[in-house]
Amino acid sequence: MGDDVLPHKVELEAPEDITVEEFYDFLQKDRYLPRLDTEWLLRHGGQTITSYHTETKELTNPNIYLKDLIHQSSRGNEFVWIYRRSY
Repeated sequence: MGDDVLPHKVELEAPEDITVEEFYDFLQKDRYLPRLDTEWLLRHGGQTITSYHTETKELTNPNIYLKDLIHQSSRGNEFVWIYRRSY
């Protein structure tokens, strides 16, 4: 069974005033994002907030503040990462 079959849960402490782009930079710096040709989706409250392509470094909605998403939603501060392999 591959490592990507089972869900992983990681709790991270991030500054409250961080943008989506700064959050991705943080994840890359600490090597949370593998260097595969992959699309990562950041979801909050059941909606996709942004996507990031590891190969092209393309990031959608980079200037959204995570704190704004948390305050606008009744879902709290839980975010979900989903990845899709690019072929």
